[in-house]
Amino acid sequence: MKYAMYIGGYGTESISRVILRDGRLRVAQSFPAVNASYLCLSPDGRHLYAVGETERFRGEMGGSVQSYDISEDGKLTETSIQPTHGMNPCHLTLVGNLLIASNYSSGSLSRFHCGDDGKIGEMLPLIEHAGHGARPDRQSSPHVHQAQLTPNGYLAVSDLGLDRIFFYPAPEVTADQPAALSVRTPSGFGPRHCIFPKGQETWYVLCELESELLIYRGAPQDATLIGRVPVGDGSAPNAPAALRLSPDQKLLAATGRGQNVITLFSIGENGMLARLTEVSSMGDWPRDVQFTPDGKYLVCANQNSNTLTAFAIEDGHLEYRSSVRVPAPACVLFTPNRQEE
Repeated sequence: MKYAMYIGGYGTESISRVILRDGRLRVAQSFPAVNASYLCLSPDGRHLYAVGETERFRGEMGGSVQSYDISEDGKLTETSIQPTHGMNPCHLTLVGNLLIASNYSSGSLSRFHCGDDGKIGEMLPLIEHAGHGARPDRQSSPHVHQAQLTPNGYLAVSDLGLDRIFFYPAPEVTADQPAALSVRTPSGFGPRHCIFPKGQETWYVLCELESELLIYRGAPQDATLIGRVPVGDGSAPNAPAALRLSPDQKLLAATGRGQNVITLFSIGENGMLARLTEVSSMGDWPRDVQFTPDGKYLVCANQNSNTLTAFAIEDGHLEYRSSVRVPAPACVLFTPNRQEE
């Protein structure tokens, strides 16, 4: 089986197109882009969006977002670029035709209207968080890390600096300053990424500062913390980075950068988690991990070792298959298969 993916990362040529065939990885193309550390696709798979994770862009404070047309052979053509007016954008999501960038360092959300041609247009006013958390070294200000649409109609925003998940009603997300409900995580935990399986009351929060995966039930008005599981063996800080849901919504994969591990969990009928396996990422600083569209493989982006690694998923175990060099990879995004060379 063959899979195509785009890899975002750091540097001046930070987008790569990679093919996984029968467990073997191969770099097909690379494209110029500055610190394109997170990517997302348009629903039709014909437009790619990327952040430019920088503190300054065109002489002003903040990063950027850019759009690309995807040709039939997978080549990218840049079609638009806009400043985020927020520093170090690290995550992107689409809600309808609204592109939303999470600005980590300045603790804000940038929102852009996108045209039918995929180009990024008008920017709405910034949504800015305020406050601080319990840890002065990491939580002296807001740090927005992820925004995503939930199955029950909210934009859920993880703020590592404030120990909160903010829930903005999706119909109000285009308002100048939409109001949000929020759910607190334990103090000093630093929520980074969330997952909301469809048709379930349980949802999951990966925390960077305390190396734990939190299990909540109900969202957002009646959310209750019902479980906590570690990522790593607890012997050292693990700096968890990525949390991904399998296509069949039965598995969760999480990465721990401090111990260079990938942890695979099964989701029970009651939403509780069981650890299936925890293995080496076969690289250094596993920033992202992603399931193939059929759920048969995991691909991990090891940022500091400049490698992608592929694992087969077999009976709840992860079996290493191959690796390939890619500059400072930070995001794995699978695409619909098209004509290949």
